[in-house]
Amino acid sequence: MIRKVLQGVFLVLLTALLSVGSLFGASALRWSQDLPSLAVLDTLEFSATSQVLARDGTQIGQIVPVFGEDRESTNRIPVSLDEISPAALQAIVAYEDAEFFRHYGFDVLSVARAFYEEFVGDADRGGSTITTQVIKNTVLYDLRADRSLERKAKELMLAVELERRLTKPEILTHYVNVVFWGGNVYGIRAAAQTYFGKEPSALTLAEGLYLARLIPAPNPRHNDFSATRASMRTVLDSMVRRGTISQEAADRAWREELQPRGWSVTYDGQGGLLEAVRTGDEVRVQSTLTSDLSRDVLFHVRNFLLDRFGDPVVYGQGGLRIYTTIDVQAQRAANQAAIDADLPAGAQLAIVGIDPETGEVLAMVGEKPTDGVGVGELNRVLQARRQPGSSFKPIVYATAMELGGFSQATVLLDEPATFLTRGQPPYEPRNWDDQFSGVLSVRENLNQSRNIPAVKALEAASAEAVANRARELGYDVEPYYALALGSFEVTPIQHASAFGAFANGGVQVDWHVVARVEDADGNVLYEAVPRHKQVWSPQTAYVMLDALHGNVVDRDPIALSWRASVPGRWIAGKTGTTNDERDIWFVGATPGMVATVWIGNDDNSSLPRSMTNADGTTETVTSSRQPIYVWNDFVARALEGRPVAADGFPIPEGIVFHRIDRRTGALSAGGTSAAFLAGTDLSSAGVASTLTIEVPVDRRTGMRATAATPYEFIDVLEVAPADLAAFLAGEAPLELPVQP
Repeated sequence: MIRKVLQGVFLVLLTALLSVGSLFGASALRWSQDLPSLAVLDTLEFSATSQVLARDGTQIGQIVPVFGEDRESTNRIPVSLDEISPAALQAIVAYEDAEFFRHYGFDVLSVARAFYEEFVGDADRGGSTITTQVIKNTVLYDLRADRSLERKAKELMLAVELERRLTKPEILTHYVNVVFWGGNVYGIRAAAQTYFGKEPSALTLAEGLYLARLIPAPNPRHNDFSATRASMRTVLDSMVRRGTISQEAADRAWREELQPRGWSVTYDGQGGLLEAVRTGDEVRVQSTLTSDLSRDVLFHVRNFLLDRFGDPVVYGQGGLRIYTTIDVQAQRAANQAAIDADLPAGAQLAIVGIDPETGEVLAMVGEKPTDGVGVGELNRVLQARRQPGSSFKPIVYATAMELGGFSQATVLLDEPATFLTRGQPPYEPRNWDDQFSGVLSVRENLNQSRNIPAVKALEAASAEAVANRARELGYDVEPYYALALGSFEVTPIQHASAFGAFANGGVQVDWHVVARVEDADGNVLYEAVPRHKQVWSPQTAYVMLDALHGNVVDRDPIALSWRASVPGRWIAGKTGTTNDERDIWFVGATPGMVATVWIGNDDNSSLPRSMTNADGTTETVTSSRQPIYVWNDFVARALEGRPVAADGFPIPEGIVFHRIDRRTGALSAGGTSAAFLAGTDLSSAGVASTLTIEVPVDRRTGMRATAATPYEFIDVLEVAPADLAAFLAGEAPLELPVQP
């Protein structure tokens, strides 16, 4: 009787087993026909964080890839096994899959647990091999939260196929690069940087064990440090029993005083835990852009990549290495100069430095930082289109020198003037101080930033010629008289790039930030080949540089840019102020850098006439002050410790120096040394003391005749240059000859 009962039970169990087996076999056959391709593993290395590097190879930022409809970011930087410390690899294998090098992708326990979970449903998680976890985190990523038998069966079949295709080291390489470590941290490199602030090659055995402990449930396990310590002890003992490490190595790892991000831990010296306190430092969930140096640079790099390669490459594949032109020292100097800048309330700024020989952008800051406010995507260096004002005058004078025969000694009369253009209202420019200076040389007119002589220089060269040169330099302009005073819009980076032609022998080189882009395999996807354009002759470029150097160093009277002096460095530069003081600029050059600083209000309203500095002092707001202070601060720090060229830029052939009187332009032994084209005849240049100027005088008053003066009362007199300025300003009448 008992025998028959046992036989019956056996038959029932056998039937059930065969039924389940048949069901599983049929299901497995169906699932096998629906397996995804393992080809995704071939491109896994590209689904990675892109690294943005400075010109010296220093990493200055990351662009994190995103995926899915919710644009989830994935911080992952793939590494090879030889970039991971052997101790950390030992710890991960021992914790996650001690039999990894002995099995063929699965173990019996994992399969049995899968059946149990399917039919009972309350088993604890665990038992997956490293191989099956690679499958789960790649080709079956969409089913990662599914605990069904189907997923387990597919994992098993794909794991066997993966073991057939790849070696164990190759599988392990995939594994350490796809593992989720909390936040949006994927892969061991991102994990090592996030939790311990180091590269995976520097991880210790203890740190590797800590990271291995986090893998099954990184966020909750990171929050339970005491449980993690206990688990580490268990795994260390197991490694000793297996002969993976010595007892001495295990004890040394146990005594290591781990301090993972987010914890402040104290120990008793023997590895015992005394206290573990959470700090406010959480595991970083990185945004798609991260930089410890400059978000402005990262935004520009991202936009450049998106324009050139598109979203699928930048945010889908990623894994790019972007080499920029940014100089770390210069960028830090620009950052600090922006922080320290004293600006009128509510005003903003832009700072940019360029290497004029290469067009490489060394540093840029697109806004003044505000405490508690993140950097916005408006980069005023690249996007703020504002009028350059008088800082454009060097282009006008250089054109007049090259095409109109001007030199630094050419004299121009600063007096009320009307310029007529057919079909347009008369143009009557004013000077910034509403005064007239009379006869001055080009050099002194530039020093004092006189407006009317600049318009006369444009007239002499022709507005069309000045506009053509400006267009060659990258400005978007039309030919008209007001062009001489910078009455058009330009970005700070365009202005710096154009000014760079003076510092580069007349050659303007297109600015650029991205020098080279490589994919994850090191293939070059892009390499900058900037345009070089010979806009000025080397001689014209140097003569203008010398004149702009005078704008900094000339005295008696003092030049407007005198505050731009940097101890030990040769500086050339020009201020710029627009109508109603909406924009104030300084653009300057020194060997190794051309830099521009702009200050203004985003709504294009006028700046105040004065402001209160951080130290409580009150100061006038003008282009000869605030932008120069920022420029000096930036340039001095950016070039600190770099070679000094006290004599300035190389002097090309065909340049000679003469001393001139800056007011009259005449040769003067005690005058100012100025650069000229060789062969320039200065014997009759300028206004010599023996020369006189004919002026119309109202004989009734002795003052200058006007349009209202009756013809019969007008006399034409010869006036000495020294008396002309006072006469034009209306300060004194002239002595009229005795009438017969």
